Amino acid sequence: MSLHDYLSRDPECGALAEGAIHAVSPLLEETDPAPTLELLDAWAFDLAGRMPLPWDTGEALDALNDFLFRTHGLRGDRQHYDDPRNALLPQVLARKRGLPIALSILWIDIARRLGLDAVGIGLPGHFIAALRTPGGLLCVDPFHGGRAVGDEEAAALVHQATGGRVDFHPGMLRPAPHRSILTRLVRNLHLRFVKVEAWDEALWTATHLLMLDPEDPLPYKERALVHLKRGALWQALEDFKVALAKAREEDPEVTRWVKKLQQQ
Repeated sequence: MSLHDYLSRDPECGALAEGAIHAVSPLLEETDPAPTLELLDAWAFDLAGRMPLPWDTGEALDALNDFLFRTHGLRGDRQHYDDPRNALLPQVLARKRGLPIALSILWIDIARRLGLDAVGIGLPGHFIAALRTPGGLLCVDPFHGGRAVGDEEAAALVHQATGGRVDFHPGMLRPAPHRSILTRLVRNLHLRFVKVEAWDEALWTATHLLMLDPEDPLPYKERALVHLKRGALWQALEDFKVALAKAREEDPEVTRWVKKLQQQ
C-alpha cells in the first residue's frame, strides 16, 4: 500500500503508526507495515498484563514509561540526531533510538492499544505526547525517557529547541491532528535532505508533504525548488503555479520564479 492508498482509506490517519511507515516508505527496505504492527501488538499484550489493578491512570502511565524506556530501552538519539533512520519506526524499534516525534508516535500507539486516550503535541522544535484525562492533559517527553512535562518543562524544551527565538505559551500544549503529525514527521526528513542537497530524496519528501496537506501552498513551492535543483524546469513551473493559486497572500519569490520560467 502506498501513502496515497493509505490516505484514501484512512484520511484522518487514525492508524498513526501504520501511517508513519507509509509516510517514509521510500527509505524502507520492507515497506509492509505488518511486521512492525505485529510487534506493537505483542508489546501491548505484554504490557496489558503489567497494568495496575484496580485501575489508576498515574500508575498506568508509569508502567507504560517503564515498559518502553527501561524494559525495551527506547531512547532519544542525541549523538546522531539527524540520522534519517531516527524517523523510521522499524529502524527505531530495531536500533532502540529515535527522534522525539518517532518515539512519541510509538508511545501514542501503544497507549491507545491499551485503551488510553493518547495524543501528540507539536511544540516548536520538539514533539511530545500526552494522555487526555478528566483533569486535563498529562504530558510526557518520550525523547527523554517519558519524563513529565508541565508548563515550566515545556517552556524549557521550546527555549532549548529554538535557541530562545520562540516564547512558550500554554496554548502550545494543544493536541495535534494525526495527519499533521505525519506531515511533521516527513518535514523533518525533507529539511534534512535539503540541507545535505540530497535532491532525489527531497523530491519524494516534498511529494509526500503535498499529499498529506494538498491545500497548503508550501509543499508545492518546496517541490518546485527541488525540481529546479534537479534541472526539471517545466515541472518546477507547474508546481510554482499551483503554489501561487493556493496562496492566500502573494509570495513574491514564487511570482518571480513563475515569470522567469515562463520567459524561458
